[in-house]
Amino acid sequence: MACFFSGASDRDPDRAVLEGLLVCIREEYGDTYIDKRVYDLDWLMAETVAGRLLTAVTLTEKGEVAACICLRENPPFYGVGDLCMHVVRKAYRGYGIGTPLVAWVIGMPEAERFSAIGSHNATFHTMSQRESYACGLRPCGMLFNLYLSRGFVHSHANVGEKLSYAVAAMPLDKREVSLCMPEEHRDFAAAYYREVGVPVRFLPEGEPLLASDLTVLKDEAHHTLTLCLESCGTDLEEQVSVLLAHCGEQLLQTAAACLELSSPTALWGYRVLSGLGFRFSGLQPFCRGKQYLLMHHPMGVEIPFDGMQIDPAYQAMFDDVRASFPNRRES
Repeated sequence: MACFFSGASDRDPDRAVLEGLLVCIREEYGDTYIDKRVYDLDWLMAETVAGRLLTAVTLTEKGEVAACICLRENPPFYGVGDLCMHVVRKAYRGYGIGTPLVAWVIGMPEAERFSAIGSHNATFHTMSQRESYACGLRPCGMLFNLYLSRGFVHSHANVGEKLSYAVAAMPLDKREVSLCMPEEHRDFAAAYYREVGVPVRFLPEGEPLLASDLTVLKDEAHHTLTLCLESCGTDLEEQVSVLLAHCGEQLLQTAAACLELSSPTALWGYRVLSGLGFRFSGLQPFCRGKQYLLMHHPMGVEIPFDGMQIDPAYQAMFDDVRASFPNRRES
């Protein structure tokens, strides 16, 4: 199918491109898209002008929008241009236009402002996983049970009560990284960084600080707690225990933790979090020089591993992460 691409960025904030994005989003999700701000065209334009949103659309020869995609940072993973809002309209599926659009948005000159290109690929279908892999991203982790699936309307079958994602990333900055991480997960990390051509060295463990550098992100709408640790202190167990207790009775509550691995306190923090019920779920790398180790706390919410759709290129990573969650009842 003959088509061409058009983009919107701070250098060229093309409103028509953003209108095309909304056509795709509304057809696929109706008014149920997770981030409700995307339905506000003025907000999309403001994000674009501020340089926080890059948008690309595929147009047919007749000028009809056929597909859309965006690159934007996904807090707390600053620096990573995350592929998101990727929709191929139903009438244009099966023509192979999705992957070229991913490649085109990655190739926009404005994408060079990021330290990496990343993706959080839904586990209710494999197409986004295949497209990311085809464009050079490599699987490195999982984010489990992030968003409530109730009321979320789209073309694919939901898996589980909360949505999970496979993480992939491709560095634009390939300088050596230094990691303080558990021995049992070093092979996992070494294999990933080798795959993307980045040298890695492992750091010895250091003593905890007196106070943790901890940022807490609460998504009360989706009952998700995210802890971002730049360094770990002796107060960590008490702080996290209080946070878990505070939200623990909320239905379908889950928690995630991100440990910054260049800190020599990361390994100590990993053991503390493990003792509190968090388990290894991979990596979120290249966040402006920061490499995060991902951990997940199910808090009683089952992870429907057997129901997830995982592309063969992601299978080895998925199996390694799944092994961190023993003795869990599977759907």
